[in-house]
Amino acid sequence: MSYLEVFTAFFATLFFGIIFSLTRKKLIYSSFAGALGWYTHLLFFKELAYSKTASFVISAVVITVFSEIISRLEKTTVTSTLIPALIPLVPGGGIYYTMSFFVENKFQEALEKGRETIILTVALSVGIFLVSTFSQIFDRTVKYTKILKKYRKFKQYKKGHKI
Repeated sequence: MSYLEVFTAFFATLFFGIIFSLTRKKLIYSSFAGALGWYTHLLFFKELAYSKTASFVISAVVITVFSEIISRLEKTTVTSTLIPALIPLVPGGGIYYTMSFFVENKFQEALEKGRETIILTVALSVGIFLVSTFSQIFDRTVKYTKILKKYRKFKQYKKGHKI
């Protein structure tokens, strides 16, 4: 595995975060998340021989879980860590080559590259969607449980005391 690629992903995310005017902590967290996402992609795609699509889904899940945890710890938005961290995984090269093939009238290659690019983009979206959805369900369940607990205590109090 090439740790130079992970190092490069860290700095690519760092510089993108600077463009987005992230503060110091958010900048470091998002840069670490970008490197972690790229490391996960390399681990699953190159070392464990998963498909590229599966490695992108898993990487998106890892980045989103990390971003959700950091957002809770730092009391900040998830997107401030998540969006810059996805930059190394965005299939920009696929988009470029798709358009290049179309311009060169290589329609078969353009369709193949375009299909691959769309699949990778959907894989990233699915990974983010899964974690975000389960995170929201978990948050609402915790809040509902707390409210239910307070309601039951109030009901007990009301029984013991005439209000």
